[in-house]
Amino acid sequence: MSALSQPISNLKFMKITDNGEMKDVTEWTSDYMRENAPELLNLIVCSEVFNSSGGGAIKMCDEMKVPFIGKVPLDPQLCKASEEGRSCFTDKDFSVSAPALQKIIDKMMETTVSNGV
Repeated sequence: MSALSQPISNLKFMKITDNGEMKDVTEWTSDYMRENAPELLNLIVCSEVFNSSGGGAIKMCDEMKVPFIGKVPLDPQLCKASEEGRSCFTDKDFSVSAPALQKIIDKMMETTVSNGV
């Protein structure tokens, strides 16, 4: 499965009230974690988005006889940066997506060099 990954500090926390409305409790949650469990602020949160139990991209690559070069976690910060023309390699906010992209780039460079391109 493909996961949406981002630092816990980037999440918005909501609570359903007794009358069924959504109430934003992000500030309270962040303050609580900062005071009572600061180690949680360094966590990366992942949520499965797409079911790839049928093989996903790896199966598709096998069927098309092309190499599977890697996967990049869904990262809202990466999407925003790309829309703004910013690099994910110069900002610490991309601790999840930048290493995954770098692995793909490295694989592509290895293939290019080994093929004499």
